[in-house]
Amino acid sequence: MKMNTSHFSDASVYELQPQKVVFPVDVADLTQHIQNLLAHNTPITLRAGGTSLGGQAIGFGVVVDVSKHLTNILNYRPEDQEIDVEPGVIQDDLNDFVAADGLRFAPDTSTSNRAMVGGMIGNNSCGSYSVYYGTTREHVKSLEVILADGSEATFGALSTQQLDEKLQLATFEGHLYRTVIDLLNTHGAQILAHFPHPSIKRRNTGYALDELYRHHQPFNPTGKPFSLAPLMCGSEGTLAVIKTATLNLVKVPKQRQLLCAHFDSIEAAMKVVCDLLAFAPAAIELIDKATLEGTKTNIGQQANRFWIADDPQAVLVCEWFAEDLTDLNQQMLRYQAWLLAHGAYASPIIESTHAAKVWEVRKAGLGLLMGKVTRKKAVAVIEDAAVPVAHLFDYYQDVQALMADLQVNCVYYGHASVGLIHIRPELDLATAEGQTLFKTIAERNSTLVKKYRGALSGEHGDGRIRAPFLKEQFEAEVYEVLCALKRAFDPHNLLNPGVIIGDAPITQHLRAHRQPQKPLFTALDWSKDLSLMDAVEKCNGAGACRKSAGRGVMCPSYQATREENYSTRGRSNLLRFALTEPNPQQALSADDLQDALAMCLGCKACKTECPANVDMARLKAEVLHQTRKKLSLNNWLMVHYGTLLRVGQAWPNVFNAVQGLAWVKKIMGVDVRRTLPQAVAQNNQAWWQSWHKENAGFNASQGQTVWVLCDLYSQYHEPEVGRATLRSLVKLGLNVQPVFLTHSPRALISQGLLPEAKRALQQTVQQLAHWQAGDYIVGIEPSELLVWRDEAGDLLSVKAANVKTANVKAAAHQQNDQAWSYWSNAVLSFEELMLRLHASGALPEWPALPKLSGAPKTIWLHVHCHQKALANPQDSVNALKLLPGVNVNLLPTGCCGMSGEFGYKHYDVSNIIAQQSLLPGLVNAQAHDWIVATGTSCRHQIVDLAEGFAPINSDNNGVGKGVGKGAENRSAQKQVWHMAQVFDAVLSNRA
Repeated sequence: MKMNTSHFSDASVYELQPQKVVFPVDVADLTQHIQNLLAHNTPITLRAGGTSLGGQAIGFGVVVDVSKHLTNILNYRPEDQEIDVEPGVIQDDLNDFVAADGLRFAPDTSTSNRAMVGGMIGNNSCGSYSVYYGTTREHVKSLEVILADGSEATFGALSTQQLDEKLQLATFEGHLYRTVIDLLNTHGAQILAHFPHPSIKRRNTGYALDELYRHHQPFNPTGKPFSLAPLMCGSEGTLAVIKTATLNLVKVPKQRQLLCAHFDSIEAAMKVVCDLLAFAPAAIELIDKATLEGTKTNIGQQANRFWIADDPQAVLVCEWFAEDLTDLNQQMLRYQAWLLAHGAYASPIIESTHAAKVWEVRKAGLGLLMGKVTRKKAVAVIEDAAVPVAHLFDYYQDVQALMADLQVNCVYYGHASVGLIHIRPELDLATAEGQTLFKTIAERNSTLVKKYRGALSGEHGDGRIRAPFLKEQFEAEVYEVLCALKRAFDPHNLLNPGVIIGDAPITQHLRAHRQPQKPLFTALDWSKDLSLMDAVEKCNGAGACRKSAGRGVMCPSYQATREENYSTRGRSNLLRFALTEPNPQQALSADDLQDALAMCLGCKACKTECPANVDMARLKAEVLHQTRKKLSLNNWLMVHYGTLLRVGQAWPNVFNAVQGLAWVKKIMGVDVRRTLPQAVAQNNQAWWQSWHKENAGFNASQGQTVWVLCDLYSQYHEPEVGRATLRSLVKLGLNVQPVFLTHSPRALISQGLLPEAKRALQQTVQQLAHWQAGDYIVGIEPSELLVWRDEAGDLLSVKAANVKTANVKAAAHQQNDQAWSYWSNAVLSFEELMLRLHASGALPEWPALPKLSGAPKTIWLHVHCHQKALANPQDSVNALKLLPGVNVNLLPTGCCGMSGEFGYKHYDVSNIIAQQSLLPGLVNAQAHDWIVATGTSCRHQIVDLAEGFAPINSDNNGVGKGVGKGAENRSAQKQVWHMAQVFDAVLSNRA
């Protein structure tokens, strides 16, 4: 069995090792699993996305994970605004499914791109619009469940007669109805007196008996029909197992508008919330300075900061819905003026097209806080308390006084409109002092919440972290009612034991207890993360890596397989366990971890898309370095790859015939269904010397010098790409100095061959010995050139490079980080160079592209993963738009699935990844259109897997014929270009 260590933890501070993890393949299999486990008295924990913050998605028994297979939409009735789903359906996927009918599932959690319906029901999730839509409870119509005796039932609205029939049943289900009715008849008044204040919309504390007594028949004669479904919402898997859910859908607002009120203090922001509610907003969300600061260094969030004015201590993000845009715009001006008159120093109204970027900042809040480089993390312990809105500022002041007394820093963000601010004290739970503060803060906050008749849990659930304090909140009689309810539904305490009803100390089973026993001597510098272990611990389990395909690039192998170990979270957990073993190097060699890393494509998306910026590709390189015992065949091939390619170029026919043999592919670990890049008898160095001599007239002006890093791929795999790059730059009047590389630093790094990668980078620096300040350096292959913005600074130092030039000697007197920060910005992509030249006025007036021979009207652009993570994909779009008269379509693609050698060794997964977004994105491309893919792997993947595609041979003045796999036996109607080939084609036609 695979070690699913991600199931040992969720997004909470806890860690529990289950007996086993099972993945039911359908509802029938789920039922059978649950019935068998109950028959054997085995504790059960239901798990969906595993993003819970209270420890309720982990347990000692068997974890039943519904996220892999139970992801189906079963029945959709748009006319009734209803939908039936399995518990593993993701919230955003559900909303996409119904969007065409103008509908959505109302709750909108910050984890909407991975939060699943089962977990949302278990925690009674709410989201930013709860002041408008309420909670999940208000939108669940009925539930199919498995009860603790193994029987099945449906909980939904019952007429008086139907309820009477249920009460007469001589079954376990009948016993449950009788118990609930009896408890409410006997203790209803006490329940209302001791439960959180009814004005609090988000109150998950305990079980929702107050909801049934206050709003449902027969206790409220004019209320809703009686149903046990509301009781299941917020029960955190402790009362029954959800098989399917029937959900209510709401109409999407026709118009919506956002403004962001900036304040000089959190106090000033909170003071206006109560009065602001009079304007009936759909949302009021508070973002504090700590979260805003986190966006400054988060690559994925930097572009979302456009709306932030000066340096606010707090921002209220306020949104309104309306039917009429003109009326809404007028109202927004009124709201803006009111806020400016009541303490806001700025209150910009956000264009609707940019509103999603503001919400991205808000939704990334937790991950941004957890990604801070410190061992004191913003801990979830009192983060979910809600109080009546009128007392929000008073409660905040009390918490501030508590933190000041304990000398603890704290961050604040969340749902101001409903009296819930996520309050996170910064603690180091690996220390005894941190654990003592953790316990003290929880105890004293429980007293504060009770003072305001608040809810300890507004939406995250009681879990294990708040369970011990429920007795204080409800007092003895009502707490015993909750215990009696739990005993009735779960007489043997098998359904998520210890959650909601439990008294284990909250410092028990803390994840932070496990720390490295034997730190490693690392090849990469991890000091920016404090240590290798701290770099791994940046993952807080929030699961942003578990998005569905089409919602980003991160974790393409997880998107293809839904295998937890193939997510960034899964790999991080495996790494964390290995590093805390007595012999970490041996543990790092474990099959499960090595398999998980082998399935990492090194796409670098987690470095950007993960809110905490976990860089799994970098971690993978370090682990492979640590576990390398000897030079394997694969390692040897990588080290001598340049030499092998030169041999292949000398004898291409022999080389191609040998590498095409099935047994040779098997030795190399290559899937026999793949065609390897073909060697051709074209030597780019010899070509350059000849061509440059013949075309010296182009360079008569001796324009600005540009050093071109000619990587192995553009020299040997696609020599036409290398030639197009050099030729086009010469034709633009630049003084072109090619640097013909002999190794692939990116390939070496990806294999963990870090000393070899360092030597390769040093060799490149030596080849650039005559570089001078003001010269350009441009790369051809994105993954190769972006090494300079990423790992190069960790692998190189000026002293180690030993380059004897005035430029580098001067840098040698600076700190290493300062020296290499220049190189990280100096190496440009081809498109970035074009934009720089355009900005300086150095580019010619281009002819309208469609007027040239064979030119397209549309260019379809796929951008390499590393550019999406480490550069700006829009630069590629803007560079192509320099050519007038052409329509550029940036494909909304994730990873292509090739990623160097990955696609050759893992054909099936590679194919699935390609089919998820890349290949469907090309369906609308016409025969006369051009496809531009910026990465060599991307181009090869398209040619290999898409029908009717071939690469470009641009040596014949640009618009040439297709060559490559299958070109001799099929008609290649569509062609795949590198960016430089497009510009070379234009310049060639122009010439």
